[in-house]
Amino acid sequence: MGLKSIFPQGVKYPLWWLFKAPQRSYGFYTVITDLYALVRTVSPLKTEPVAISICVGLYNRSETFLQYFLPSIAQCENAHLIELSVFDCGSLDAAQLEKEIRLQFAGKVIFKSQVHPFSRAFAFNKAVRQSSNEMVFLCDADFSIPRNIVALCTKYTRNSTFWFPIVFYLYKNKPAAYASKNGEWMLWGGKGLVACRKNAFERVGGLNEAFTQWGGEDEEFWLRCYQHQEIVLRTKCKGLLHHWHPSLNPKYKKLEELSDMGLL
Repeated sequence: MGLKSIFPQGVKYPLWWLFKAPQRSYGFYTVITDLYALVRTVSPLKTEPVAISICVGLYNRSETFLQYFLPSIAQCENAHLIELSVFDCGSLDAAQLEKEIRLQFAGKVIFKSQVHPFSRAFAFNKAVRQSSNEMVFLCDADFSIPRNIVALCTKYTRNSTFWFPIVFYLYKNKPAAYASKNGEWMLWGGKGLVACRKNAFERVGGLNEAFTQWGGEDEEFWLRCYQHQEIVLRTKCKGLLHHWHPSLNPKYKKLEELSDMGLL
């Protein structure tokens, strides 16, 4: 019997977080920054909501974007403070997509389509750099956005903090409800989302465009924020829901297989 087996889960997880979390490889100072960020999660919002640019990179994902993302952003509070910045890598239906966005979203829209080999890092860097607000929120097309996203970004990005929301990953063929039988919270890594000040995003270097396939660049950016000794804040965020879609990620493919077998 290993030593780990004698500790209950409620003890093992904090010990892992304290000593073995990936960011610890950059030094024990990351414990201090993580604890500081944890205190920030419970502090009240004392400032007025500020304008944000929600930045999305797309390529032939219009169906998901129009089904989930756009209806949710259209219902957000403080809509007058939201700018939607979309960079599209030459989707076949780019013109129709832009038309639908402008019909359904009353706020400011920046939409650019350019034929270019798609990579998430390239498209999102472009979406950030064409945006016009100081605060940016990078988000994939397969999410629903919480109604209070402006207030959340305002609260959690004060003093150049990077907010990486902990998102709920919905299993295949499950209702959009936050319960363990329907999905799971993705506790570590970037998971495709971050809110920060635009100058802070550039200070860290943006997403690494050496990643040309889907995935990996968000985890690398998350850890690079620690490497630059930035304050990284993570909170569970109900209302921010990742909808299921086919994936090349081995973990998500396994979850799909389990769902198809009725084991989830």
